[in-house]
Amino acid sequence: MKASVAIVGGGLHGLSLAFNLARRGLKEIVVLDANYWQGGASGRNGTLVRGGFSSPEWSRFFGYSLELWLDLSRTLGHNVMFTRRGYVILAESERTAAVCDSARAIHRQVGVQSSAIEGEDVRRLLPLVDHRRVKGGIHFDAGGTAPHHAAMKGYLAACRERGVTVRYGSEVTGIECGNGRVSAVVVGDERIDAEAVVIAAGSLSPKVAELAGVVLEGKPFRLEACALEPLRPVIGPALAMLDRTVYLHQTGRGEIVGGCEVPGEHVGLSLASDLPVMAAYARHLVEMMPALGSLRILRQWAGHVHATADWGPLLGRHPDLRDLWISAGWLYGVAGAPASGDLLAKAIVTGEVDARMAPFAVDRQRQGRSVKEQAIGAFTIRPESLSGGCHS
Repeated sequence: MKASVAIVGGGLHGLSLAFNLARRGLKEIVVLDANYWQGGASGRNGTLVRGGFSSPEWSRFFGYSLELWLDLSRTLGHNVMFTRRGYVILAESERTAAVCDSARAIHRQVGVQSSAIEGEDVRRLLPLVDHRRVKGGIHFDAGGTAPHHAAMKGYLAACRERGVTVRYGSEVTGIECGNGRVSAVVVGDERIDAEAVVIAAGSLSPKVAELAGVVLEGKPFRLEACALEPLRPVIGPALAMLDRTVYLHQTGRGEIVGGCEVPGEHVGLSLASDLPVMAAYARHLVEMMPALGSLRILRQWAGHVHATADWGPLLGRHPDLRDLWISAGWLYGVAGAPASGDLLAKAIVTGEVDARMAPFAVDRQRQGRSVKEQAIGAFTIRPESLSGGCHS
């Protein structure tokens, strides 16, 4: 079997890339995934989408991705159920309020629409929140939520309609190289010649890179979330509480779905839920929204992402092996999937690295060009501090 591009990983980023390569006219695109459909992080996430962060690099990239989300159903020809419900970041300390203030200035520079939120705005948009605790924040009117099952279904259908071969339950067990370039992938006894190979395997990306004899920085990082019992609509926009590293939204079924980060509770690669995280999340919700205190937790789950030293994605050509490309390190993978597929496809087909993608080069740590980003839900936890149990 031959492939113009073999993509290792059939989550949102792998499918987004395959779709965009096909849109650019490539044939014989093959997507291979060791898991079942939606078995990885693309089926275990918060589904939140926003375009603005604290740095110009993140805001340009994710601002562009949000633009693509807004029209993605039309682009794919399938309903991805993106809901433009808004997205609010709340600050409870002077430090995070200052981060929000400076972030809004960055948004104006790069063309991302955002506004300040305080006082009456908090009471109007988030009536359950104890507004006395809020010192500032950001409102993204165009932000919202994108259910992963609908987005995955839309991308998968659009790929297959364009002749892309997508195979789940197909673990890549080898990547062949010669003369300084990648030449094939191996699935069991099957060898697939490939003009280019892309690693988009989520938390397993560093392990897959080892098959090609190269190093991919970063480590697996465990996240957890839970769903509360349904109730009437009480939370309009998606919500992030920056000081508490809490993120949540209310689904169409009335469940409040979200999670938080607890230092020391991200160790290991188990998918089992963890009582300390559930307890911390419950405490944060009761402190900020006391009316939720009587609700029961219906279910809790865990998932894995690939955390890099600066929490940013790794997107582009691998510097040590020709024709090997990377789409990994996604902490905000749902939000970034449309842009990652579009811009990486452009680079693979044309050789041109878009300015919005360039800051996230695979070798930026090696080159001393890390990207500082503070407006993310896990920036208080450093990937370097992860236990050895998290290594691939």
